[in-house]
Amino acid sequence: MKTNAKQTDRRVIRTKKEILNALTELLEQKAIEEITVKEITDLAGINRGTFYLHYIDKFDLFEKSVNQLLIELREMGAVIISRAVENGSPEKEKDEIIHSIAAIFEYVKDHHRFIKSLTSENSSYSFHHKFNEILKDHFADIFIKLDGSVPPIYLASAVSYAYQGLIHTWLQDDMRETTYQMAEYGYELFFNHVAGIFNESNE
Repeated sequence: MKTNAKQTDRRVIRTKKEILNALTELLEQKAIEEITVKEITDLAGINRGTFYLHYIDKFDLFEKSVNQLLIELREMGAVIISRAVENGSPEKEKDEIIHSIAAIFEYVKDHHRFIKSLTSENSSYSFHHKFNEILKDHFADIFIKLDGSVPPIYLASAVSYAYQGLIHTWLQDDMRETTYQMAEYGYELFFNHVAGIFNESNE
């Protein structure tokens, strides 16, 4: 039974990956409003029945895919931001933190086509706004521990825009730097610059 369940899970994962790949290819050409389920299923090599086993419609697929992406980026970013708030500039943990940041850029690299399709001129979706909104409130809960002159919601908004700015600029520049180089830039930004604000707030 367990083997069958695992095989089913693998098939579901593989099917959803093919559906997302098809959606991404179409989003590179036109907005979600112009895409049909038939186009998605034809590209994914599945029938419409299989599609509707997993999604209500194309908008359900789109929203779930975007939300999953943003939640993953939010959670990985929150771990690093929490360290900055609690520890300031932890030189002893520097290598470990840089590897954690590199993992974010590896995730972005793995999903770069989908992310770029959301920010292309063909897209009708306000990705940057959604990115900021989903990060801002979550980061504000972390920053509320600080007793600084900048309200947590504004600090959270500034950091979330800086976070997505690193990602966006790297993608627009065709990912010329390695993920490790971007992690070093991220460390410099958040721990040697932003962390200064955290330290002042905790004094």
